[in-house]
Amino acid sequence: MVRRIMAAAGGVVVKDEDLPGLGPGDVLVRAAYSVISPGTERSIVRATRVSVSAAHEYPAPGQQWRQVRSAWVDARPRLPRTPPPDAASLGYSLAGIVERTGGDVLNLRPGDRVACAGSQCAYHAEQVVVPRSLVVPVPDGVGLADAAHVTLGAIALEAFRRTKTAVGETVVVIGAGMLGLLITQIARRAGVYVVAVDTDPRRRALADRFGAARSVPAADGAAVAAVRGVTDGFGADAAIVAAAGPGSELINFSFAALRPGGRTVALGDFGMDIDRHEFFGAQATFVPSIAYGPGRYDPVYEENNVDLPISVVRWTENRNMAFFLRLLADKHVDLAPLPRAELRFADAAQAYERLLNAGDVVTAVLRYDQGSQQGYDQAGQ
Repeated sequence: MVRRIMAAAGGVVVKDEDLPGLGPGDVLVRAAYSVISPGTERSIVRATRVSVSAAHEYPAPGQQWRQVRSAWVDARPRLPRTPPPDAASLGYSLAGIVERTGGDVLNLRPGDRVACAGSQCAYHAEQVVVPRSLVVPVPDGVGLADAAHVTLGAIALEAFRRTKTAVGETVVVIGAGMLGLLITQIARRAGVYVVAVDTDPRRRALADRFGAARSVPAADGAAVAAVRGVTDGFGADAAIVAAAGPGSELINFSFAALRPGGRTVALGDFGMDIDRHEFFGAQATFVPSIAYGPGRYDPVYEENNVDLPISVVRWTENRNMAFFLRLLADKHVDLAPLPRAELRFADAAQAYERLLNAGDVVTAVLRYDQGSQQGYDQAGQ
């Protein structure tokens, strides 16, 4: 039995459950740290006030699987584990120590430091069983508390890749939360200029610290003018909507801030009542960014560990995860300046809801005392 943090009846609960069985391509990991995503998890907790089944992110009850391969052979791949009926899963990003591996796993051993992704398996629990496609080794020099952010890092990388920007171009990052600040650092390392948009002056100050060319407090006409001011009057080459809001102001602002032929990447949760004048005026390309990268929500890739050839897909979700940890190891991304709360797993039920309602942290981690033994949570040990 392992303890797991979940959402039920509009609150946070700690449940005991059986550890999932270890398949031939799986890795059993003892958690050291898992990352709390305040916005996402707040929404899940609130949704359980109405219905637990409606709160499940993936797989959803009665999940409909799109056909993505030719139906020549009935492969019947292993599917994600079905979520429990009485509570919703919380968490999708963690780091810890390998305890055991399935017989098909060739390059991980007990005692290895790893980071894991996936809301269907890398949730808040003392031990997790994760398919090898959703596990990456942690490089020397990277602490497990930082490595636990691997999923957020992969999401930020995938969103930035979707802009297709190149050295010397400019991207508007709308929302300077955790993802927006990671995108800002990644873009600057790639030689791409950033204009950050956020209402919170503390987050704008962090964006400035990470190298944003400009930071502005609102998605409005003044911000459009600021973007044109740093792009010789043309407008940005791309925009990433990394914020949430019920209205459509953010998406239409992104079109207004683009140069003709620019590209908007949808990352956050926002209204999509598109202003035809702004959209056509920008001659914009509008694309979604799907989670951690190619392979996400594909059980053949994730649960069955069938890799996508690098000649066909350069950056899968696993390769995005690994590259984010390399950026941490090379000091190209720095998590230290980000306001971070840390909770002990044993105290989480009492402190969790207070954290979800706090506005002064960008990220938060759960610390599992078992995973911090013998110095495993120290970089490179």
